[in-house]
Amino acid sequence: MKSGVIRLLPVKPGAVIFLALSIFMYMAHAGKLNEMDAVKAASVDFFASISSRNLTSVTSYLGSEGFTEFIPESDKLLQLNAGAFSALFKSGAQIDVRLTDIQVRTNGDTAIVTGTRVGAITKPGVTPVEGKSLVTMIWFRHDSGWQLEHIHLSALQK
Repeated sequence: MKSGVIRLLPVKPGAVIFLALSIFMYMAHAGKLNEMDAVKAASVDFFASISSRNLTSVTSYLGSEGFTEFIPESDKLLQLNAGAFSALFKSGAQIDVRLTDIQVRTNGDTAIVTGTRVGAITKPGVTPVEGKSLVTMIWFRHDSGWQLEHIHLSALQK
């Protein structure tokens, strides 16, 4: 064999296709994991930002109309936007909410997050009682990143 010459071994066409497909699937899976991690981080940060009364961070996850929410205490679909969070933060309410047991599924520009919301939002002067609610969050990817479209909370029975 001459110096500087690389000799290629014969390879079956099926092996090349299998290798190319394997690489493609690995890259697609890695990209999906990155998206799932981004949505999970956004979901955790959303509740942390509410607890810390960080209106700038909360609104970074909202579209211009905010998002809709079903909560156990109401029989109506709520529409929450930046104004609603600004009023909550100014109200003096005690806020401590966080997300646990997080599962994420993505499909294109849509993500569904499920988990448990732990904590409470309590009126001023009332002793907080930590609660747990099952939560489903629906996120859509926009040019600016993942934005929250809907939350559904269901109280866990004690």
